[in-house]
Amino acid sequence: MNTELAVAPLGATYTPRLICTTGDRLIHPADGRNDLARIVVRWARAWVPETWPARQYFAALGIGDDENPCYRDEDVIGWHLLQPRPDSLAWRVRSGEIDVTTALTAEAEAWPG
Repeated sequence: MNTELAVAPLGATYTPRLICTTGDRLIHPADGRNDLARIVVRWARAWVPETWPARQYFAALGIGDDENPCYRDEDVIGWHLLQPRPDSLAWRVRSGEIDVTTALTAEAEAWPG
């Protein structure tokens, strides 16, 4: 049995079965790849809006908290993986600098429970 963890390729459609780490970003499938699009970024065990249109989108759906907006995996099913920002944990995984197991261990230590 192969227990090695892997990450989905950029452009993949998100499902809760994909392994995402802090810094991974998703874009709504109906949007172009630009900073005005609906984009969320992985932070700890949740997704947070990276752009104002993303925040407005979820607010219109009645999802999230105005003070501390964050969304569950189920809220972003079907969105597409974008390239993470340089120097993020996700960037380090996707560039091969660290493996996904190391990234997940770092996350578990930073955000236990």
